[in-house]
Amino acid sequence: MNRASKAGLGPGSLVYIGDARQERVGIRIFSYNNDTVKEEQLTSWEQCRDVMEEGKVVWIDVDGIHDQQVVSGIGDMFGVHILVLEDIMNSESRPKVEFFDSYHFLTLKMLDFDKKTKALNVEQFSLIVGQGFVVSFQERPGDSFDGIRERIRTAKGRVRSKDGYYLSYLLLDVIIDNYIAVSENYGEQLVQLERLVLRKSNETTLIQILSLRKELLDFKRSIDPLKEAINLIQKELDDNIGKYYRDLYDHIIYESENLAMYREMIVNLLDLHHSSLSVRTNNVMRVLTIITTIFVPLTFVVGVYGMNFENMPELKWTYGYYYVLGFMALVTIGMLVYFQRKKWL
Repeated sequence: MNRASKAGLGPGSLVYIGDARQERVGIRIFSYNNDTVKEEQLTSWEQCRDVMEEGKVVWIDVDGIHDQQVVSGIGDMFGVHILVLEDIMNSESRPKVEFFDSYHFLTLKMLDFDKKTKALNVEQFSLIVGQGFVVSFQERPGDSFDGIRERIRTAKGRVRSKDGYYLSYLLLDVIIDNYIAVSENYGEQLVQLERLVLRKSNETTLIQILSLRKELLDFKRSIDPLKEAINLIQKELDDNIGKYYRDLYDHIIYESENLAMYREMIVNLLDLHHSSLSVRTNNVMRVLTIITTIFVPLTFVVGVYGMNFENMPELKWTYGYYYVLGFMALVTIGMLVYFQRKKWL
């Protein structure tokens, strides 16, 4: 379903907006503290109530936002506002953060560049974060969080001794690290395109440049609102956890500056492409002009001897034809030598 299909529905109508999906929503639970950890794959959202324990951080990891019952049920369990649930089910939501009494809500884009297909995969990702819980929603199975899950299982790092806001930081850190990887890939593509434009620019090259420009604009739309959201989060939290979000903010600023540089490079590539085409056109016109210039005197000579006068003195020469051909050859060679000395060739 697309956004236009939702026209006329009331505020807070839970309708999935995105590519059609039929697969079952996956729910995985991590419940942990400094001493113990419990991991479980659930078959229904109702089981989430059974894993909530005092003194433990609970991470409910939901793969799929297309099932209204799952999103609504988990949202009701944590008292999540209906408009927040509406944003979770909208894969076209703009990255943003909202603060409530017992939790904050963050939605953003997860990006991953597939090197085999050379396609940028974009996925909606939402977080509901409170002191002792984190609920994450993503469009489809598969992510880059396996390292975090392993740290929870093995108690490596600080995650088992921290609250839900620290786990939220770790998830966001992975997502932003993927932004950096995507950004570096775009940088490599720009370098390759620059070499291609310098070597031989054509219509295919222009299409590649314009396609890359569109992808960079989409990338920018994912990063710019998130920059503001991360900044608001780090201001809301106390300094012990806020310093981690300040680090995320620094990374986002870095990527935003990279994008500005890439946009300038795209503009320069377009200018270089047009300049290359102009140079090639000028070269073709110069060759054609030289050919035309050479044939002007030859056409004059041929025109003179093509006149139908009976008393032209050279018409009766035995070797007149060969003299005229020789003269025309000398004129051609002389003009070529002259053009060469003038460096027009």
